[in-house]
Amino acid sequence: MKRLFIASLLSVVAVLVGCATPPETSSSAARQQLNVDPDVSYSMTVAELFEERVAQAGGGSLLHIQFAVAAHSDAELAWKVTWFDANGMTVKGVGEAYRRATLLTGQTRYFKAVAPHSRVTDYQLHLREPN
Repeated sequence: MKRLFIASLLSVVAVLVGCATPPETSSSAARQQLNVDPDVSYSMTVAELFEERVAQAGGGSLLHIQFAVAAHSDAELAWKVTWFDANGMTVKGVGEAYRRATLLTGQTRYFKAVAPHSRVTDYQLHLREPN
């Protein structure tokens, strides 16, 4: 009797487990496209951030981004872009190091970057103080 009870209990559990809905998964991790170091945000503000895909002559397209930084005081800035494909994996490119720029009080400077490959679908812009 005890064996029959355990067998029926296990079969009920197996049926319930089989009916459970699987958890939803996402192909890419949620990330902010703008990653600004708090120390930088006191001296400047990202005033604009644009993105567009530009067609290539041989087919396909590349993701282009442009951003504007407005300075509240004289400041040094270091920036870089990390590129991601549709699966959320990093796409390596040339010149991935931080780039330096100097901003003067009241000045707005524009910067742009082009994705290294047509499979790029997303990006993250990093702004910080230079080392």
